[in-house]
Amino acid sequence: MTGIDQRFATWCGGRPFAAGLLAVAAGAEILLLPISGYEFLLVQGIGGIGSLLTAIGLVAGGVALWRYPHRARVVGAGVLLLAFVAYLVANLGGFLIGMLLALVAGSLALAWQPGPAR
Repeated sequence: MTGIDQRFATWCGGRPFAAGLLAVAAGAEILLLPISGYEFLLVQGIGGIGSLLTAIGLVAGGVALWRYPHRARVVGAGVLLLAFVAYLVANLGGFLIGMLLALVAGSLALAWQPGPAR
């Protein structure tokens, strides 16, 4: 491994990287589908705002999992809550794909245990 690969592997090993990645992917999927311009997905008013806020919250939760790994349980619970909110306000949670990604992300974050100190 090169130096950069080794540093990235060390950085990923000390935090719930997969949970954060899935939360960001869920937020991106929920955010991009309604604003992509498909007429049958166009949601206006309170429902559209709720969808955008839910997606932004999921992306923020994924970044928080990377930035603050010691808060993985609290952030993971928040991501799980946002997954259920997305089902209600965001086109069935982004056609269930975004919701399922967020459920897996929150579950991984809750199950994550920090490794031994190096």
